[in-house]
Amino acid sequence: MSKDLDSFDTKATYSDASLDYATAAEEFWGFVSDDTADLIGPRPGQRVLDLCCGPGPMTIRSAERVGAHGYVEAVDILPEMRAITRDRARERGLDQVTVRHGDIDELPPGDASFDVVNCSLGLYFAKDMARSLASFWSYVRPGGTLAVTTIGRRLFEPVLPVFFAACRAEQPGMGTYLPWVRTEDPDVLRALAAEARLTGVHVSTRDTPMPLPSPGAWWPIVHGSGLRRLETELDPGAQDRVRRTCEEWITAHRITQLNVGTVRLIATRGRDGVPYTVPA
Repeated sequence: MSKDLDSFDTKATYSDASLDYATAAEEFWGFVSDDTADLIGPRPGQRVLDLCCGPGPMTIRSAERVGAHGYVEAVDILPEMRAITRDRARERGLDQVTVRHGDIDELPPGDASFDVVNCSLGLYFAKDMARSLASFWSYVRPGGTLAVTTIGRRLFEPVLPVFFAACRAEQPGMGTYLPWVRTEDPDVLRALAAEARLTGVHVSTRDTPMPLPSPGAWWPIVHGSGLRRLETELDPGAQDRVRRTCEEWITAHRITQLNVGTVRLIATRGRDGVPYTVPA
């Protein structure tokens, strides 16, 4: 599995797609952030750490909820994503937002000072997921909450299998590995939580219908997600044929919505300050 992860160039995929991903974050991924924010808070005056913030949908929603007396720290490895998050916070006058560089493979131990620590759609990029999860946990204060959202098995059904088949028809033998398959099984998150010594753990799955307003709306999803990695392996002519195949299939089958499957881990630290230990 680590060899498969090495084959996926995260920085190139998401740096190149930063603006497309930013658009998709509002149009297609924003509801994931809304759903998470509704589930875990945050509340006015709280401190929030948003790891793998990307273009900042959860950062912005958190800042709006904690208000001027709260604080949100957004962390991402990519400068393009950090710039977008910083600009969006500035445009909205959210002075309580700080954006900084951070790699979830190399996070220093935290000081247990955050009420909410969130990592949406990012844990599966970590080389050692249990170690990274334990690092996340070290930032959660007593009584605080850690929320991790990953992608589930039924992502973008029913169109994604059509996209995969069309890509392989253009380039037989193309690998369609995507990092999020590492955590699509909820039992994987449960095992990682146990290894990372989390407490108050609840893992659940959720399938959410997402509107697909037109056949042409599919391609921006490809551009604004990790699927872009597969697209960029094809030459422009092949890309156009794959796009047309998908749009024609969507039209023929009258597809008006996609499923977005997610897996969510919520952990709550006891108010007695359950100690954390980052696995060796």
